[in-house]
Amino acid sequence: MRPGIKLFVGNVPEEATAEELSELFAGAAGPVLGIALMKQFAFVHLRDEAAAARAISQLNGHQLHGRRIVVEPSRPRPTNTCKIFVGNVSAACTSGELRSLFQQYGPVVECDVVKGTAPSAACPTWPITGA
Repeated sequence: MRPGIKLFVGNVPEEATAEELSELFAGAAGPVLGIALMKQFAFVHLRDEAAAARAISQLNGHQLHGRRIVVEPSRPRPTNTCKIFVGNVSAACTSGELRSLFQQYGPVVECDVVKGTAPSAACPTWPITGA
């Protein structure tokens, strides 16, 4: 585990690079301790809470390759939950509709639609039945 404060960066464009994010965050908040870049999101590790506050203040909503990035504190998933990915969903699907669909199996803790086409949901651990 890296030291410092971890931020979640959402809505990251596919063409963005770790180096580009590092420069962006260093310019706004100071030294970057590390970056983990996935397809549409990243985790940025900064030195302390003051640096994290500066990054959130200056970069949340920042335009990067035509997309507004989301910068917020990284929050751990609640215990006894699992995160699932649901693909091949209509771009018209809302997080509310997805939540309603999954709530028939139990409480939904978190539900997000990423880029309008790749939703995911965090839910309490449910028994898996069928195949």
